[in-house]
Amino acid sequence: MPSGSFFNRKENTMKLLFLGTGAAGSCNIAECDLPADRRRCASLLVDGTALVDVSRQSFDYLTKLGGDPSAVTDIFLSHSHGDHFCRDAFYQYVEAAKHKIRFWCHRGALEHLKLTEAELEKIDLHPVEACDTWETAGMKVTALPANHVVGELTSPEKPLHYIFEKDGKRFYYGCDGGWYTAIEWEYMLRNKITFDAVLMDSTVGEDAGNFRIGTHNNYAMQKILILALRQNGMITDETLLVATHVAKSCHSNERPLEEVFGEMGMTLAFDGREIEL
Repeated sequence: MPSGSFFNRKENTMKLLFLGTGAAGSCNIAECDLPADRRRCASLLVDGTALVDVSRQSFDYLTKLGGDPSAVTDIFLSHSHGDHFCRDAFYQYVEAAKHKIRFWCHRGALEHLKLTEAELEKIDLHPVEACDTWETAGMKVTALPANHVVGELTSPEKPLHYIFEKDGKRFYYGCDGGWYTAIEWEYMLRNKITFDAVLMDSTVGEDAGNFRIGTHNNYAMQKILILALRQNGMITDETLLVATHVAKSCHSNERPLEEVFGEMGMTLAFDGREIEL
């Protein structure tokens, strides 16, 4: 649970609060019914005002942690799967906000979200495309194409990863679509990007043949990605590597996950964890 200092950000820092670090296993469980050993679905709060993915439990959990949901000014959607977007939770934030919330999503996601005219009147909608860059909430944000699929293979929605930059700090959010697409990799390589933190999809664990392998990382894939990121200057010894989007069913209980990820030089995210960059 945050120490209380989270909601008072120091200058020249970015503060990340993990409101959910799990995969799809909890997307239909209300916060009040969530078992103690289950991770909430993916959701991250940046500096108390920018929300990345809006899972079912995120609003109630943020309130439980002592945060102020009405302070959220921007919501960034990676994709419209139910463990990353909950309509009810989304409108909890919309109704609580002091002003219209800026909502950023891939243009093709609108087909799946099916927002009504009445709903659209309550938000400031910003459809984006992969490789778009813009400024909002005091940050520079870049959307990159994720290696993931929503709906049919011909779906117009292209899931996104994000790069967030503020006060000289930069972090990467890559939950779902673990292995990088060629466009995503080339963008980071050509722009000589170095990260202060990398939030990496950690869904699959040791099951190298899991059916999710096309769009989610296992341990072997993470080791290769970390080596490639380091060799190409995208991370340094000072970069914080964070394992998140962890599917409980895909990781054994033989060893603590903190130990497993620690051997790869990674920090394990958990619900309620706060990180300052």
